[in-house]
Amino acid sequence: MTIMMIYGILMFVFQMPSRRETNQEMTGPRLLKHLQAVFPELTDMPHQDTLCRLLEKMDVDQIEIAYIDMLRHLIYKKKI
Repeated sequence: MTIMMIYGILMFVFQMPSRRETNQEMTGPRLLKHLQAVFPELTDMPHQDTLCRLLEKMDVDQIEIAYIDMLRHLIYKKKI
């Protein structure tokens, strides 16, 4: 769940215009390597359709809770 949220945030930050372009631009080995430094459990980048399905089914309150949990996890691991 954390990886999916980070991926969605990165899509927003990089202002990706479409899921197709996001899949082409953000699935490279360089971004994966940088994300693995923070999230060693990450083996490959998720597909944008997976993120879309997750967000369609999630309640807005769940997204906020997941975001806060992710920040707590990163602070605990001293990554930010």
